[in-house]
This record gives sequence, structure tokens and C-alpha cells, in this order.
Amino acid sequence: MIDISIHGDLLILFRAILFLVPLFLTFYLGWKHKENERLLVGGFFSFLYSIALLLPTFALAIHLGIWKFGSDTLTLLGMPADLWFAGSFLFGPAIFFARPHLSPLVFTIGFLVIQALFFKSLVPFVIAGDYWFLGIFLIYLLVHIPALYLARWTAFDDHLIARACLLAFGYGFLAFFVLPTLIMQAMGGAWDFQGKSLANYVITLLLLSPCVVMGLTAVHMFVIHGEGTPIPFDKTKHLVNSGIYAYITNPMQLCSALSWIIIGLFLKNVFVALAAAMAVVFVLGLVRWHHSQDLQVRFPAGWPEYKTNVPEWYPRWKPWIKEPSTLFWNPGSKFQTTYTKWLKKQEPTGLEIIEAEDGQHHYIDGNRGLVFNNYPAFVYPLFHINFLTTLIASVFLLLAVPGELIKRNRPRNATANA
Repeated sequence: MIDISIHGDLLILFRAILFLVPLFLTFYLGWKHKENERLLVGGFFSFLYSIALLLPTFALAIHLGIWKFGSDTLTLLGMPADLWFAGSFLFGPAIFFARPHLSPLVFTIGFLVIQALFFKSLVPFVIAGDYWFLGIFLIYLLVHIPALYLARWTAFDDHLIARACLLAFGYGFLAFFVLPTLIMQAMGGAWDFQGKSLANYVITLLLLSPCVVMGLTAVHMFVIHGEGTPIPFDKTKHLVNSGIYAYITNPMQLCSALSWIIIGLFLKNVFVALAAAMAVVFVLGLVRWHHSQDLQVRFPAGWPEYKTNVPEWYPRWKPWIKEPSTLFWNPGSKFQTTYTKWLKKQEPTGLEIIEAEDGQHHYIDGNRGLVFNNYPAFVYPLFHINFLTTLIASVFLLLAVPGELIKRNRPRNATANA
């Protein structure tokens, strides 16, 4: 280990340098790449992922006694706020902008060695516990390495499903952990898990479940049917109006608003619950502006009609489907015969059910002509019945990602929404 003595004014200077250097590098290197929009978006995504995951991982490490910080100045859950932002800038856009084509593992292994040499000697800034190296390793594994890969995959438009999963994972922590933490830090309150009964946990989880399903299936539909992500900077290539989007225009915003209310009730914190108002403001401002400036422009033939028929906040009970989809089923299968008989009784909207002449069952999406075989072929028809069966179908499809579900064929025709 390398011994370093940091006390008094030197500690203040150390924290200032620790924050300002990554910040300067990020903006300087970003300016050098100002002509490459996707590369800048990749760096931005890596920062968002880091800011979302660094705080909970450090807070957990502090709670478990893996390490602690010697100063209470400008801390959040025991973590210095300047270190939180510094780490998010450094192990995100700064490193990525420096060498976009170099493997993230090369950088992280080098920095891991440097941190291992200095970490235990940075007293009183940080005081290491017995398992400090394991804590550092886990932070690299859960935060730094995924953030850098997210930047790389976004910049080069690669590994769509993986980067969409990382974005969803990061958003979950940013919206439902980091934001409530900041609200409670400013307005009062805390994450109180010990004073809650089992009934509180069960009811909260039951209420949150459909919200989580709505949010995740929205991401899934953007990936599979739109070939993009829900983030406007990494936009879809096709208009998405399948699945849950046949019922509601903004499922992710509805998911966020309801989740903040439920979390606020669980914590008995009115300020966290009031965060739901931000989702409303977000839709009224940025989302509607994005719809008019982007979707209206890119999909002039499909967006106005879709927007007219599908509400923003209140899901339809029955879907709005312009182009009917088709389910081909094998009459020689007892299961398929029973399933299609039940399906017809539900009077699905926009679904043609036809016996397959070749005995091969599959589902053809009417919007783009995507063909789904095997397990997904029996799940997709549930989207045509009502909003409740759509949530059930979403659960089944999420269990299939990224396995069988993504093994779908190209469109059978040129009806893509581009």
C-alpha cells in the first residue's frame, strides 16, 4: 500500500480535485467529439447509469461496514456527493470519450489496480473495512463496467437488447431509489424498512407489480417492434403501436407516477408521493413536445391516427388495432385446438385465427409483419383481448427475453412503420 496523509485543508483540496478533474475531462473530451452525436449520447447514457447505480452500491457498502467516509460534509447516505458525481463522470463519459474503441475491461483493470494500491491509505477521507477490495470489485462489476459497455454499445448501435436492459435497470434505480432519496434528504424522511409489517411489504409489492410490468413491457415493445430504446436520444426505427401501446400512449410515465405514489404511501412520505406530479409535468411538457417534433415528423402517416385513438393516461379496455394480426394454428394439436377455441370465445380485437395448412403454428404481427414462432406465438394473441390479459401476456413475454422471443423472422411484407 502507498501511504498518503490527507488532513484539514488538504482534504478539501483533494475532494475539489477529485470532482473537477473528471468534470473537466468529460466536457473537454466531449467537445472534441462534438461532431459524433451517437458517441456523445453513449457517454451521456453511461453517466446516467453510473449516477443511478453508484449511490445505492456505495450506500450498501457503507451499511455493511465495507468502508466509511471520514467527513459528513456534503454527503448523501454517507457518500460524499462530489465523489458520487466524480465517479459517474470518470467511469462513464470521461474514460469512454478518451478511447471509444478500446475495451472497457482494459481501462477498468488498470484503474482497479490503482485503486487497490491507494484505497486503504486515503485516511481520513475513506476508512477501509475488512472486505474493502471485494466492495471495490463489486462496484466495478455492477456499475463501472456496465456503464462503459452501455456507452460503447449505444455509440456503435450494437447489442440493442443488452443496452435497453441496462437503460431500464439504471432508470429503475434512478427513479425509484435515487430520486426518493434526494427528496427525503431535502424534505425529511428516510428509507425505513425495519418499522414495516409483513402486510406492508406484501401490499406494496402487489401494487407495484403491475406498474413494473407496464414499464418493462414498454421497453420490450420498443426493442422488439421499434428496434430502438424508449430514450429519445436512441430512438426507434419504427412507430410502436403493438402490445401495451395499443392501449396507452405513455405506459412508462404512468408506471413512474403510480410507483412514486405507492412508494410514498409505503414510506408515509407525502413528498415522495407528490413526485408523481413530475410525471404529469414531464408528459405535458417534454413528451408532448417530443411527439410533435419527432414522431409527427418521422411517422406522418401513422402517428396522428394512433394518437387520436389511444389515450395518454387512461388505458383502453380493448385495444386499438389498425392492421389485424394473424395466428396460424395446427388443428392436429390438442392443446392448440383447445387454446384457439378459448381464444375465439374472448372475441379478440384485430386478430385473424386461421388453420395452418402446413401444420406450423406462428403469429404474424399486422403492423410490421414480424413473425413469432413457438411460445411467443401463443402469448401475442392475449394482447388482442383486453388490458388485463395484456398485462398477463407481458409477464410471459418478459420471461422469454432475451431467449426465444427475439428469435423472430423478418417482416413478411413491407408494412414497416418507417
